[in-house]
Amino acid sequence: MRVRDYFNRVSAKLNLLNFLPPSGSITTDGKPVNFDSIWIVYVSNGVADTEDTVAHGLGRTPAEFWVGIPDKNATVYRGSTTWTSTNIFLKASAATVTVNILAF
Repeated sequence: MRVRDYFNRVSAKLNLLNFLPPSGSITTDGKPVNFDSIWIVYVSNGVADTEDTVAHGLGRTPAEFWVGIPDKNATVYRGSTTWTSTNIFLKASAATVTVNILAF
């Protein structure tokens, strides 16, 4: 199989994934797939690049997160504190940024 054909097949399968923001669940070909995740609305504090404690409600320590589109030009990134089963620690490069975060 040519590399281009392979990537076209992978791309076609990825296009079948649909995010459903209210629950964070994913479906493929119309069937639910187990994707243990939770959506969080993150609002950074009034000082840029300051660590915020964000409760997540996932019930376990998340492995990673995806950042939605912030309401202003900013980068959202991990803080230096170790994540726990109740909180993650994030920073934003601008003050009072609001963004949806998918923790998983």
